[in-house]
Amino acid sequence: MNYDRTIPDKTITEIVRRIDSSWEVQNATPAVDGHHIVYHLDIAMQSGRQQCVLKATPPEKSPTCGDEARTLAILAAHTSLPVPEVLGVVDDDEHLPTPLFVSTTLPGANYNRTMLATFSETAIERLAHSTGRHLAMLHALDAVEAYGFVDIDADETLGGDCPSVTSGQLVVQNPTRSWTEYLTAECDQKCTWLTETQFGDLAPVVRPVLDVQIDSLSGEFEPIIARIDQSLDNVLLDPETSAVTGLLDWEFCVAATPAYDLAFVEHSLAGGHWTFIPDVPDRQETIRSAMLDGYCEAGSSRIVEQFHENRECYAIFVALNAMLNFEDWFNQVGAAFDVTNEQREEAATTLRERVTKMLHDDL
Repeated sequence: MNYDRTIPDKTITEIVRRIDSSWEVQNATPAVDGHHIVYHLDIAMQSGRQQCVLKATPPEKSPTCGDEARTLAILAAHTSLPVPEVLGVVDDDEHLPTPLFVSTTLPGANYNRTMLATFSETAIERLAHSTGRHLAMLHALDAVEAYGFVDIDADETLGGDCPSVTSGQLVVQNPTRSWTEYLTAECDQKCTWLTETQFGDLAPVVRPVLDVQIDSLSGEFEPIIARIDQSLDNVLLDPETSAVTGLLDWEFCVAATPAYDLAFVEHSLAGGHWTFIPDVPDRQETIRSAMLDGYCEAGSSRIVEQFHENRECYAIFVALNAMLNFEDWFNQVGAAFDVTNEQREEAATTLRERVTKMLHDDL
């Protein structure tokens, strides 16, 4: 679905003054990509001019901005991750596109995933190495005790103030204590959904392979906050070194195991669905190696060992998600990249071939 992501200047002024009545908007530039209302703001404050970002909710979009703002505030307070500082949140107002929040900007350049092909091998290694270090920092946050979708349980309703930074607000929807039970339930649900897609004929093959893979998982599993989607679109990079300087878009997180998160980030950082389009270079092995090196430096080598032990299972889950999200991704994001119908069909064929080979290797 394409959302109307524009709002009048007077609405932007009202939003900013709701955060702080002394602030004045000097300039407001809408972001090019995305599904939310996003504006880059130049604001005059008593301390001087500051660049900020406004993120708000279109009428048709799920109201996730309030939760994202609280997640950012918690991460900023309890980790050293480079995330924006939340300056104020408005949860509910019938005259404004709520929930919404205003945050600071971070240094660095933003690229879309199609531009990874323009990066040198060295730049990709630095990007992935930096990503691995940040994932280790995120996984070190002791905030969840079960597996499932991560949500926010906040008692406050904000009208422009900063959110609380209590990590106890991070909760897990329908929590599952056992990792294998969680994955089995995910497998059941996703394979059922898969039957309704163009890849539905693969569902009867995926299910038994995953059953065997889940049963053979090894390790001491501890739930962590998982990033899952860290494509180029969701980060800021130092233009000189390609190191990550900012982590953006935190509306979707799950409580999973670190190795599971590494598998999904490996895929998204390599380009996600974009990698299925013919002639797009495959940089996944380079990304995997450098990302794991970075993770070992800042985190646990045991997690990397577990990733290698269980990667086949998690790679199938990554592919399963890719099949389930194929239509939505190409309808929403592919259109922005001018993907032709022929390229889309070829991407579907490529994905099918990769999944078929993956499953055949496990039979």
